[in-house]
Amino acid sequence: MKKIVNTTPHSVRMTDLETGEVYEVPSCGTLINAKPIEEPAGKHTSGAELARVKFTADPQVEEVLADLERENPDAIIIGSIIAAQGFPGRVFGLIATPGFERVAPAEKRMRDDKLEG
Repeated sequence: MKKIVNTTPHSVRMTDLETGEVYEVPSCGTLINAKPIEEPAGKHTSGAELARVKFTADPQVEEVLADLERENPDAIIIGSIIAAQGFPGRVFGLIATPGFERVAPAEKRMRDDKLEG
């Protein structure tokens, strides 16, 4: 079984598609998040300002993530899509198990064989 470290604030229900096993990965208790940076992107015809938001690594969170990586070599570190964008190749977002893409969060199941990276 893969070692998965969950840096979201809640447990994640995962599916092993090879065996069909469904299992929970509890939060590790450490939240990894990224900082939003806005870039001007013009104006809408209504006059509203448009912006592009990119997520970047926060230096303090960078240290926390480095500690998690040292403590969990070869583990898959999962987090939000925002965290995955801020820490590409280090934190991975989740992809829903086929058939569970549009279900309530409490019923969600995520793949353990394919990650957003």
